[in-house]
Formats: sequence, structure tokens, C-alpha cells
Amino acid sequence: MAQAAASTCEICTGGPGEHYCQQCDQLFCGSCKLSHLRTKSCKNHTFVSGRDINQKKLLCTEHKECFLFYCQDCDTPVCRICSVEKHSRHLMTDLTKTTVKLRSELAKDIELKETTSRQNVNTIEKYTKAYREEVKAVIKTITEEGNYWKKLIDKKVEGFVKLVQDEEQKALHNMSALIKVHRKDFENCQQWQKNIKEMESIADVLLLKKLKKLKVDVDNIELQQVPERSSVSYRNKKPLGTEIDSLFGELQFK
Repeated sequence: MAQAAASTCEICTGGPGEHYCQQCDQLFCGSCKLSHLRTKSCKNHTFVSGRDINQKKLLCTEHKECFLFYCQDCDTPVCRICSVEKHSRHLMTDLTKTTVKLRSELAKDIELKETTSRQNVNTIEKYTKAYREEVKAVIKTITEEGNYWKKLIDKKVEGFVKLVQDEEQKALHNMSALIKVHRKDFENCQQWQKNIKEMESIADVLLLKKLKKLKVDVDNIELQQVPERSSVSYRNKKPLGTEIDSLFGELQFK
């Protein structure tokens, strides 16, 4: 079994074994590697080089053999001998295929959550823009109505505007906080996507463990629903009397 970068090529036995084929579990020199990849049945094989070859390859502690299968009943990788002696009636799958499938499913799950969190951020930003436009429109209406009554109602106009602006600050603060939460979810998803890509050269057994740990982190994220956006409106009324309070409409905050 190939384990050290200082070994010789296991094909020609002459060149340095600088490249390790993960599917064949053999060391290749540069020339034999090229020939290997030209073979139709081996063109999709993957290699690791340099210090990655020195990465310890986990073996079955009892039989000192490579893990080839994944026992779904026991949730553990097993070697060829264990598959017969201890797991003969268990549901077994190919370890590499199981790892590839899990990575694919995990990538899709992260991608879905990344898309949802990005949409949530976009929705909140749209809500913020629409809300601020409403605030401007309400302030404009209140101000115009205040100007209509001139100095008599200046003080009342000031009070209404301040109320709207105070509520606006509260709403914008809440929206900003929501954006931070959903943007963090989005950034986490991006980082997980990057982590999965960086795991491509890791041996299947180690990769399976890392993917399971990553899956726990992904499953623990529960994306919050975006609440209804804040809104504000103003309803005009045309009073007949001269009492200041009766000259104005009603503010409604949601």
C-alpha cells in the first residue's frame, strides 16, 4: 500500500512516487500518471501530490485493511473482512459512493439555504426602501396640511413629524438587525460551500467524518422567516371646527 512520498513509482519501479491515485491506492511517477489518465477506464481518477501523500490513511484497527464499504445499519465504515464477519446481513453501500452522495446532498442543502437567506436579505432591503418612501410621503402630507393651517398648527405638525421619525428609526433599527442575521446565514452558507470544495482531496473516511460534522452545523441553522415589513400611512380629514386636534388625520404604524 502506498503511504510515503519518498517511495518509488509502483508501476515502473524506477521513477519517484510523487503522485498518489486515490482510486487505485498506488504511487505513480509523473510519466506513469499521464499514461494512467490516458486509459479510458482511469481517466476520471484523482491524484494527490506532495505532502498530501503523507496523510495517514485510516485502516480497520482489527484487520489492518482499507475501509471499502459503509454499513448503514451501524453507521460506520467497514473493511472487506468486517463486511463478511460482522455486517453480513446489514445494508452496505460503497464508501466512496456514499461519501459522494452525502457531499452532493449537503451541497444542495447549503445552496438552498444560501438562496433563501439571500432572498430574505433582498426582501428586507426592498421593504426598507418602500417603508422609507412611505415615511417621506406621510411627512410631506403632514407638512402640507400643517402649512395649510399656517402658524396655528405648526406645533402640532412638529409633533406628528417627530412621532413618524421616531417610529421610522425604530423600524429601521429592527430592519438593520434582521439584515445582519440573514446576511450572517448567507455568509455561513458561502463558507460551507468553500469548505466542501476544499475537502475534495481528503480521503473518503476523513471526508465522511468532516461532512457529517458539517451537516450537523448546517442542520442546526434554522432560517428565520422575514416578518411583515413596517408600514406607515396617514389619512386626511377635513374638519369643520377650529380645534387643533381635530384638524389632523390619524397616524397608523404596523
